[in-house]
Amino acid sequence: MAKLKVKYAIALFELSETANTLKKDLDDAIWIRDSLSHNDIQVFLKNPGIADSEKNQLFSNNFSDKITKHMMGFLYLMVRKNHESFIVDALTQYIDLVNRHFGRIKAKVVSARPLTDIQIDSITDVLSKKMDMEVEIETEIDPDHIGGYYILVNGKILDNSIRSQVNKMKKRFYKGISIARVVSAKALSEEEIQTIRDMISRKLNTEVKVNGVVDPDLLGGFYIVVDGHYYDGTVRSKLKDMKKSIKRGKFEW
Repeated sequence: MAKLKVKYAIALFELSETANTLKKDLDDAIWIRDSLSHNDIQVFLKNPGIADSEKNQLFSNNFSDKITKHMMGFLYLMVRKNHESFIVDALTQYIDLVNRHFGRIKAKVVSARPLTDIQIDSITDVLSKKMDMEVEIETEIDPDHIGGYYILVNGKILDNSIRSQVNKMKKRFYKGISIARVVSAKALSEEEIQTIRDMISRKLNTEVKVNGVVDPDLLGGFYIVVDGHYYDGTVRSKLKDMKKSIKRGKFEW
């Protein structure tokens, strides 16, 4: 059944692409999906005792003069095939396809406590760089979660929970060394790298190896990834403070 929803989504995507109506159809698909997701509408559509003509009339009354013919045809087809229960899921798949086409993707961050705007912005920046796409973050609070957070994106789980950190700490304990990746707009000096290495070593209480990577696309500054932690110093407004921190040998984590 899951494959069937994907097939409907792909077929609708190809129709939108051919008609050059992807942007309009994306907005309409979100509107239709959200409208049809209401419980009373779902009960109506899934009721086999209600005639197809009545269900089609519902679509016609609400959407016919506002959406494209192929989008309307999709709704009628789902009724004719007795696949009304797939409409919302198929549209969700379609929305995901179109967003990917335009270089956008959604990610869900599940945490034990609400994250700050700074934390959300940092996670968004990391995912955007990693996936080379515009990332829209949806947050969810799960009080049963041990701590930290985990991210659901592109069918994968990126785990930064306490459980995950404990496992990493165990590995670090046995190996006795951590790897830090420092990405900067221009090559850092040996003195700067040594300062960063010393600061992280003090923070993690273990030996640290620093791998420097140059990314000329950064506005300036650098960011660090180590043992699941991320520190972003690439924003222009933070550059002066970070340079002062490096000179003083202090590093706010």
